[in-house]
Amino acid sequence: MSFKEWADFFLDNYSKPPMRMPKTHEANLRATKHLKTAFGSQKLAGVSADDIETYLRRRLEQRVEWKTVAGCIEGNRLKPATVHQEFRLLRRMLNVGVRKKVLAFNPCAGVEFPVKVKGLFRPHYMSWSEQQRIESHAPRHLRNVIRIITETGLRVYKELTIMKKDQVDLENAVVRISDSKTPNGVAEVPLTELAVAAFRDQIEFAGSGPHLFPSDANLAGLAIGSKLETSGEDSG
Repeated sequence: MSFKEWADFFLDNYSKPPMRMPKTHEANLRATKHLKTAFGSQKLAGVSADDIETYLRRRLEQRVEWKTVAGCIEGNRLKPATVHQEFRLLRRMLNVGVRKKVLAFNPCAGVEFPVKVKGLFRPHYMSWSEQQRIESHAPRHLRNVIRIITETGLRVYKELTIMKKDQVDLENAVVRISDSKTPNGVAEVPLTELAVAAFRDQIEFAGSGPHLFPSDANLAGLAIGSKLETSGEDSG
């Protein structure tokens, strides 16, 4: 099997929704494009750690390009974080190959990334005072989003933004998650007093539709809530 064949198999079976979010799949498509250019014609089992390190060094020396009517315009060199994302995807792609027994081992295990990536995936734990400062500058619906996420840990795209009002039980202080990224995520999530207040305010702000966060995608709009809020302010 060639690397290109395996990359296409991986994208079809381990990258597309519902396995991954649409935006993740789009990022994987962009990264795989560069990987297939480098390794596409090689046999999958023939990709070595030296080949991968050579690829990483070459990518780190390349510059960002924009295509225009007049031709290609070169920008700054690629950021190490961008190249590291390609390396992570390649490592995962080959790990799946090992699990499927089409590879004896993953050559990425013998690769040392050429450049130190400072601060990569280093979490920042937001303090209460920082959260309050953010909320003080945020519009009403975003304040509610921030408060709900920090109080419940709900996932933004898969759980919160697609939520309907009938999933929220303010009386019993729980919210029902019927679809989640993981099986364990399908459950009733208990709510704190702050989360209950944020949900109550968002239900009021969202208008008369069924969705908690109406948008163009669900045939409503946050403009509904905005108009309600504006009319309330005008009447006041």
